Amino acid sequence: MFYDSLLFQNHPMRSSDLRSVAWPKSVLLLASGFWLVTFLIQIWRLESLSASFDQALFLQELWSTAQGRPFESSLSSVLSGPVQVGGLLPWVNYLHLGQHANFLTLAVSPLVAVLGGWALPLVQVSALSVAGLLLWRIASHRLPPELAFRLTLAYFLSGAVIGPVLENFHDLIWLPLLGFLVVEGLLERRIWQVLIAASLLLLVREDSGLLLFSLGFWALVRRSDMRWFGLGLMVAAFGWVLLVTGWIQPAVDSSLNDRFLTEKFGHLVDDISGGTLSVLLTLLSRPFAVLLALVTPPVATLGFLLALSLPLLFIPLISVDSALLVSGPLLVALVSQGQNALAINLRYVMALVPGLYLGSILWWESHPKAWERRPLRSIWIGALSLSLVLTIIGNPHRSLSVIIPDSFVPLAYVTPQTMLERRETAKLAVAKIPDKASVAADTPLLPLLAQREELIRFPNSVRFKDRMGLEKSVEYIVTFPGYYSPLAPVFKSEQRQQIKIREKVRELIANDDYQLIYCQGGALVLRRESSKVQSLNVTSDNSIACDALD
Repeated sequence: MFYDSLLFQNHPMRSSDLRSVAWPKSVLLLASGFWLVTFLIQIWRLESLSASFDQALFLQELWSTAQGRPFESSLSSVLSGPVQVGGLLPWVNYLHLGQHANFLTLAVSPLVAVLGGWALPLVQVSALSVAGLLLWRIASHRLPPELAFRLTLAYFLSGAVIGPVLENFHDLIWLPLLGFLVVEGLLERRIWQVLIAASLLLLVREDSGLLLFSLGFWALVRRSDMRWFGLGLMVAAFGWVLLVTGWIQPAVDSSLNDRFLTEKFGHLVDDISGGTLSVLLTLLSRPFAVLLALVTPPVATLGFLLALSLPLLFIPLISVDSALLVSGPLLVALVSQGQNALAINLRYVMALVPGLYLGSILWWESHPKAWERRPLRSIWIGALSLSLVLTIIGNPHRSLSVIIPDSFVPLAYVTPQTMLERRETAKLAVAKIPDKASVAADTPLLPLLAQREELIRFPNSVRFKDRMGLEKSVEYIVTFPGYYSPLAPVFKSEQRQQIKIREKVRELIANDDYQLIYCQGGALVLRRESSKVQSLNVTSDNSIACDALD
């Protein structure tokens, strides 16, 4: 192809002979194009109200951290075990640490203090773009230039990368970059790099230890010169996971056992109360049940594996290195219950990306003659094209709804003009809320309000506990039932949400708990009757006509 001829005009040597190689222009253009396109899509998601709950949760957590309150998030409390399972009220000073030990992500908080919500998409697309550049560097040290570029192209066009980069901000964006750094350090025997990258990898989340364990396992089995070091990584990863999940997180709240372990392994483990170690021992005692879970459901499992390996010409399916490098995260993905476990466009596949791509590099290095088969190269281009087309048609996280209908049969499409009109309507409604007031808002509006202490999800609740532990009702409710109207006739989830919002608003008004003070374009603002908030110069008559409630 044309890029093969352009790629290394000034790099005739096989890069495996070099200690360092400058990135060629074609690779830099590829990474820059990926960064620019995905960043613009992320900005569009923010501006069109496509960003949702997790975007707001992490923004609030990082904003609170920048204010000197690490991990704090009232939105995160909405998802906690005590609220979801125990029926308690969400509270303001809840620590997200109870759900995920995302120490590394807190490093983004100074940028949030400067750029606000724009910092999150900037960090997300940059982390995954830099990971692609690092992948090329690793490949170029071991493979012909054209093949190294082809693998890098597969990374940037993969649904396992495009899906997570277009998702709400998440704390797994660091896994490809740090996983690549650990393995590169092992391959090049740069111990300092391995130690730094492995330490940072453990700080990503409590379950990132699974990835590090797999990388160490690979080194133990496949790298005779680094076996003891690989064993050390396995021990460190295992110990860290037990420390965080067995002591640090339970000290915050019970979310790990009440929600996350139950959701993932409740079908295999009857009693989750013993924590991670108990779950592990139970799984080891039930090998046949685990084996059955690995291949169930068979069609979805096979489709998941094929979709992951399609951009790489299915090489990971025959690569021993790939199998070892992804062993831990893949085992959890296949054993876990729920549809999200086998979704290629969700953030959870980030843990598989290092093993898929590094294992492919090592396979090609061991089979140099395979690259000489020109028909294989053409087939690979077809596989890459098919992977990209399927990803675009899949419209991951509705990030591409501006060009891809949300449904083809029946047709459901929201025009860009309608999206922008909804944005303006939402901003006018949100502008009615004082900066420091407590608020309940429904999902599309949460990212617009996340840089405040007292924010909860509507219509889940309108009551919360303040910093002193006192139960309160929010001063304001801002909701947008009209947002769901274009898709409600087609999607039951939108229809149910719209009905639930309208019913809750009518109930609150009928009980004289709140006044309807604003209704415009399908968006509503309610103010608590007993609050001392200053008048907003809008009518406070509860009989105000409002089409959004019809």
